[in-house]
Amino acid sequence: MTTTVIRRADQRLSVVVVRLQRMDTEASRDVARVVTSAALRAAVAWTHREDEPQAWRELSRMTGVLMHALGPGQGPTNPLEVVEFLRHPLGKLLGPAAVTGELGELVLLDADDRLTDAAIEVGCDYNEALFASEDPGQSWLPLWAWQRAEQVQRRVFQALVSSGSEADYAAARRFLIEHPSGDGEELTELMNAGRVTRVARYEQIPADRVRRWPGGACWWPCPVCRWPMTVRGDLVQCGYSHHEARFRVDPQARPSPGIPRLVKVSAARLRVPVAQPTAGARCVELAVWRFITVPGVPELDLERRLLRIDDVAVDMWPGLDRVDLAVRAPGRYWEVDVKDHADPFTITESAPAARDIVVPDYRRAQVKPLERVMPGRRAWTASGFVRHVRLHGPGGA
Repeated sequence: MTTTVIRRADQRLSVVVVRLQRMDTEASRDVARVVTSAALRAAVAWTHREDEPQAWRELSRMTGVLMHALGPGQGPTNPLEVVEFLRHPLGKLLGPAAVTGELGELVLLDADDRLTDAAIEVGCDYNEALFASEDPGQSWLPLWAWQRAEQVQRRVFQALVSSGSEADYAAARRFLIEHPSGDGEELTELMNAGRVTRVARYEQIPADRVRRWPGGACWWPCPVCRWPMTVRGDLVQCGYSHHEARFRVDPQARPSPGIPRLVKVSAARLRVPVAQPTAGARCVELAVWRFITVPGVPELDLERRLLRIDDVAVDMWPGLDRVDLAVRAPGRYWEVDVKDHADPFTITESAPAARDIVVPDYRRAQVKPLERVMPGRRAWTASGFVRHVRLHGPGGA
C-alpha cells in the first residue's frame, strides 16, 4: 500500500516537473523571439544611422525592449552597448534563452558594421510583433525586419485570395518562386504570356548585389533561387547559406571586355551563373524573396521529384494555400506542408494544417524533434517522403 502511494506520488511529481520544464522552455522561447526581433531591428537601425533620421530613435527604442526582456543587470543599458553586442554571437545577449545553437551563433553585424546574410536568413524566423498598436518603425524599416512570413504573404496575395481563384493564386506564387529577378521587359512578357497577375513590385537590383568597374556593372542570379547574390569584394554568394552558392570573381577570365566571370568555391554541384547587365534588370524586394521565394524553392523541388513517379499527381497550394501540396496516387492521398525553418519549434507555432510535414534534406536533424512535439503528424525529409510515396503509391505496398 505504502509503495503504491509513493509510486503514484512520484508519478505526479514527474508530471509536474515535466510541465514546469515545458513552461521554462516556452518562456525561454518567448524571450528569444523578443530579443532576436529587437536585436535585428537595432542592427538595421545602426546600418542606417547616417541616412535615416529615425534610426537613432529606433535604436534607443530597441534598447528599452531588450532591457525589459532580459531584466535588470542582464544586458546592455544604452544603444552603444547594444551595438557592441550585435557584433558578437547572439548567445552572448540571450544567455540561457539561446534555445538553439544556430540562434546562439547568429552574428548580426560584421566587422564593417554591415548587416550579415545570417541576420536575414536566421533572424527572420524569429520576427515578433513588438507593439500592440501601430509599429512606429514601419514607416521606414524594411518589411522583413518587422513582419512575419505570413504577414508578407498575406500582403502580397491579398487581392488573389479575396478573388477566390486558386489557379490565379498558384500561378502568381509559382512565378515569384521561379522568376524573382531578371530583365524587366522579359519578366513582363513572361507574365503576359502566362496570364499571371502581378502581385509584387520588381525593383532595381540592390547596390550590394552589383559588381562595378570603370564603364560597366553586372549582377549574378543564385543558381538555386535565381535572386541576385551579394557581392563583397571578389566574393559572390547567395544570402541563403543552404543554397551553397558561393563563388569568387576570376580576374583572369573575362568572356567579353570588362565583364567578369565567376569560379565556384563551394562543393555543391551547381552551375556557374553568367553575369547579367544591370540596365533594365529588376528583382522582387528582399521580404518577398525571403518569405515567398526561399521557402518556395523546396516546395517546387518536392513537386518535381514527386512528378517523376508514375501515376502521381500534385496540386500546389490547394485551397489558396491551405496546405502546400496535395499528392494523389491511385488509392492514396497525402496533404503536405514543406517547412524550412532554422528552429523546428517555430514550425509548431504556425500550426501546419497538413498531416505530413516535410523539411529539406539539410534539415534532417529536425525530423525526430518535430514528431515528438507534433503528435498525430508525420515528419519527413524531402528524400524520405519521396521514397515513401514511391513505395506506397502506384505499384507499391
